[in-house]
Amino acid sequence: MKENTSRLANKLGVTAAVLALGVGLGTWQAQASQAPTAAAPSMGAPASSPTLHAVLPYEGQYLGHDMYGRTVRFTFRGNQMSHFTVNSTSFGGAHVSGHAWHETCSNGKCTKGMWTDDVTVEGQWRDQNGHISHWTARLFMH
Repeated sequence: MKENTSRLANKLGVTAAVLALGVGLGTWQAQASQAPTAAAPSMGAPASSPTLHAVLPYEGQYLGHDMYGRTVRFTFRGNQMSHFTVNSTSFGGAHVSGHAWHETCSNGKCTKGMWTDDVTVEGQWRDQNGHISHWTARLFMH
């Protein structure tokens, strides 16, 4: 009888430890789910939507690709994005305010972009026929 009581006490102790561990992990998961993330804001989000972290865009040349694999490149200096090209087609430039530029058009070709972190930009470009392509570029020359 004494042996059965001892086993029961051990089982209850193990069960209590497992439950305590589970509660501890649950608390950690809840805290982790509330931590700020560096998720990329959508290009459709209003300019007034709050950002989760400060973005300080690096000056330099950016290189990336659109959703069809075409090469996207541009230069960023001060508050100007310039020489935006898709393959060899030039789209001109735009004034950058904070960490983004609003849709800017030149000869029927338009672009807009937003830094998602200090060295990564996501955006869209649109041709004269209204076709839209999403792109991502990263700083490649400082």
